[in-house]
Amino acid sequence: MAAEGSADELAEARTELAAATDRAVHLERAVVSHRKIGMAMGILMERHRITEEQAFDRLRVLSQRRNVKLRDVAERVIYTGDAEQLSD
Repeated sequence: MAAEGSADELAEARTELAAATDRAVHLERAVVSHRKIGMAMGILMERHRITEEQAFDRLRVLSQRRNVKLRDVAERVIYTGDAEQLSD
């Protein structure tokens, strides 16, 4: 009986570990995405002399207009230096 209880506890611990690992991976991706968006905003702010809010709005509008994830639009800005090629 003790072995059965230990097996159940081990299974529960493995499940909890897997869930915690999934959360950690998700959070890490979110941090990377946030950094990329911030970098892209900085590029747009410097290039176009716009505010932080305006830079974010530009990224958001392009993301929605193109139906592309915001992080992907940000990555494109990082690599090209601008978002103009993404606009209509």
